[in-house]
Amino acid sequence: MRSHNVRETRNFFSNTCLLFLVCCIFLNMSRLAAQEKTVTFYNDPAGIPPDLPITIRHLTARLGFQPGNYLVNGTAEFTFIPNRPQIDSILFHAPDFSVSSVLINDRKVKFHQTGSNLVIDPNSITDQASGIARRMPSESRILITYTATPHAGPIYFIGWQPEEAGKRKQVWAHRPHGWIPYMDGRITVDMFITFDSRYKVFSNGERLETKTNSDGTSTWHYAMKKDHPFFSTSLVIGDYNFKSSKTASGVPLEFWYYSDMPDRLGTTYMYTERMFDFLEKELEFSYPYAQYREAPVIDYMYGAMETTTSTVFGDYMQISPRAWWQRNYVNVNAHELAHQWFGNCVAHFVNRDVWLTESFATYYAKMFEKSIYGEDYYQNIRNDELHLAFDAAKKNDFPVGGSQGGVQRIYQKGSLVLGMLRDVMGDKEFQNAVHRYLGKYAFGYAETNDFVRCVYEATGKPYNWFFDQWILRGGEPEYLIRDSVAEDSLGKRAVLFKVSQVQKVSELTGLFKMPVEFEVHYQDGTSDRLKTLIEKQYTEVSVPNPMKKSIGFLLFDPNRKILKKATFTQPYENLIAQAQKAENMIDRYDAWLALRPEPVSKKSEILASAFHRESFWLIRSEILQQLAKDNSPESVETFRQALLDKDANVRKTALLALNPVPELLQTTVEGLLYDSSYLNVEYALEALCTSFPKSIGYYLDLTQDMEGWRGKNIRMMWLAVSLANGRMEHLPELIGYCSPEYEFETRMNAFSLLKKLKYSDPQTKKYAETASKHWNNKLSGAAKEYLKFCEQVN
Repeated sequence: MRSHNVRETRNFFSNTCLLFLVCCIFLNMSRLAAQEKTVTFYNDPAGIPPDLPITIRHLTARLGFQPGNYLVNGTAEFTFIPNRPQIDSILFHAPDFSVSSVLINDRKVKFHQTGSNLVIDPNSITDQASGIARRMPSESRILITYTATPHAGPIYFIGWQPEEAGKRKQVWAHRPHGWIPYMDGRITVDMFITFDSRYKVFSNGERLETKTNSDGTSTWHYAMKKDHPFFSTSLVIGDYNFKSSKTASGVPLEFWYYSDMPDRLGTTYMYTERMFDFLEKELEFSYPYAQYREAPVIDYMYGAMETTTSTVFGDYMQISPRAWWQRNYVNVNAHELAHQWFGNCVAHFVNRDVWLTESFATYYAKMFEKSIYGEDYYQNIRNDELHLAFDAAKKNDFPVGGSQGGVQRIYQKGSLVLGMLRDVMGDKEFQNAVHRYLGKYAFGYAETNDFVRCVYEATGKPYNWFFDQWILRGGEPEYLIRDSVAEDSLGKRAVLFKVSQVQKVSELTGLFKMPVEFEVHYQDGTSDRLKTLIEKQYTEVSVPNPMKKSIGFLLFDPNRKILKKATFTQPYENLIAQAQKAENMIDRYDAWLALRPEPVSKKSEILASAFHRESFWLIRSEILQQLAKDNSPESVETFRQALLDKDANVRKTALLALNPVPELLQTTVEGLLYDSSYLNVEYALEALCTSFPKSIGYYLDLTQDMEGWRGKNIRMMWLAVSLANGRMEHLPELIGYCSPEYEFETRMNAFSLLKKLKYSDPQTKKYAETASKHWNNKLSGAAKEYLKFCEQVN
């Protein structure tokens, strides 16, 4: 009996222990499950690299052109190494190519063309004795002989057809696709271009020789001795001259320009040498190639393209001094130069990581302009970037670090994010991280995680949280801020900021973690500030006010360091104080924006006073817009002074805000018909003819010989006014501007004006049909819009 009881006791104890163990395991698993966090990212289709059976190392290309026939004759010899023991086929992108032969290591191989691809069979190389397929050596050569007939890009023959008579004759390409067989890779290059000796040839790398041939042609030899992304290859042929220069560190420069426009050379390339000095100092990394050159091209569809050592850009930025403030080349020039480090020296591995190329170039171009034009100018660029970033946010929440986010994220938002990263890290740590990134991946490829790792290696600090929310995921923070004055039982006073994150939170966008600065400005001119981390949905921040001073105004994130939306309602008096006394221009500007709803009668004197006190055009333009509906003598006088202001942007704002022009300002606006800015002349002519129709003939006589800048802007306005007032003898001139002999902006403006005038005929339709197929999508888009109008009319 006793033995039985002992067994029962032992069994009970064993079962109890087993039950306890199971419960413990269950509880631990429950805790682990509760601790698990799923992080969701977009699946980017551009995250997979291409399948490359070989790695190309060097290209020797020998090319000739018959531009009148859209014809390229060439041979392209690539040295390469096999990436696999067995290779079934080798593919090159070769659209509109006719390939006559392919040799591997001097032996003919079989090939065929399918769609845009040239497909080469390396296994068709056989041993003559045994008939067995030969194995390729570790380094091999492939020679492709071909012609190509690219009628509509991606190499462009301009001005060579009879219907283009009078247009500049050029051949240009900013990518190798369509004139050289293409495969992804980093290569060195020897490029031999033979062309009519009357024209100059521009390409990548060092120009080693220009050889004059007996048939009236010359052969230009360019060599890329350091490897670069093959896609970053260019060609420009035309009637050019160039001026040579050098940077402070000794890099040779060439500034190419149209032979008939030497007067535009200095304005176009202003500050280029200083850009080199700035970037080399800022990056602590020397320019990675042997030289640098730039050339304008006609009918260019973008701003510019940073092909390695040799940038091409739209000739609409080859400007005279009068066009400076409409669109100069400084920002684009600095952007493309920065690409020589970010994009060419270090290339992004796949398109998912394109922000590593474009965001960095956008950021450093902005930083260079800050070094030239100052903080206010820099903040204005950031203001534009912020608006573009939020425009993108209206459409979707794709991240900066992806291929689907669009231009506004990859360029502008990414630029803002890099600025925030620098603010969070500090100048030196940021510079160290970028320097390490460039050094580690020079003449190679990098991914987003490579840069994140370099940040960690340079600082020893994990900034993964920053990249997770700003690069890998989408969205932006939206803050709701309320304030109050708090006083404890001991009588100690503080300003209490109550901060809520009110943006939509989902599995793809969450709460943001950012250090935020809070400032309390007192009426006696002193201030207190506090910086703290905001990462929760609701946070209270207390800024002590031990002296119990009267508050003048409050700032949340002064100088707009964070990309965000913020709602912070303050009393009228506080906003006026901020508009008048805040240290940073952008904080004063924000105050004026908040004051927009206030009636102008309440603030007109303060606005007029601030207009004279402020120096930067952004605030002064906002003030003019708020005064535009006020007809008081003080406001009219403010506008008169604005129309005479030294800043072209202020004069432009005043012109656009006056609708109609008051008689008291008629004479002043008439003076702007001779303004130093082409745009202001156009706006003045329109404003005067609209406001004083009895004087239209007089104004047309004054401006009849003015052409303007891009797209003949003044002449187009002159024609618009003339034709709208029955002077139909000028209609043939406008129709002529639609023809292929003019550059794309003139044609665009002509189609737009014809549509506005509700005019069409068979000739204009024919011009539009031709233009609608043009490779410049800006021109083709304008032509298609005109054709839609023609269909509606008929």
